[in-house]
Amino acid sequence: MFLTLPMIIEFMKYVLIAISLTQLGFGFLILLLGNTMVNFYRVSIYENPENSIQKMSNFFQKTTIWLGYFIYTKLSKFNWILKKSLLLGCLVIQGIVPIIL
Repeated sequence: MFLTLPMIIEFMKYVLIAISLTQLGFGFLILLLGNTMVNFYRVSIYENPENSIQKMSNFFQKTTIWLGYFIYTKLSKFNWILKKSLLLGCLVIQGIVPIIL
């Protein structure tokens, strides 16, 4: 079986869906567990990667779970209820946009 352009496009579509669902799932974990998941993200990222394995690890983490952390840190200046409400709104929008696209 040969790879055709429609098969490659379909595969890329599934990869993008998987990445967006992973980010959405991590965002909901941040919504439920808060600083526990944020601390997990901070521990899993190398501040100054020294070799290619650390750089690949950072790339993988930022590709799959970065968006929930980014939104949470931007909303950190609000109080707890407002922060959780805004994060839930962002996650709903983040879940709807891939469906539309």
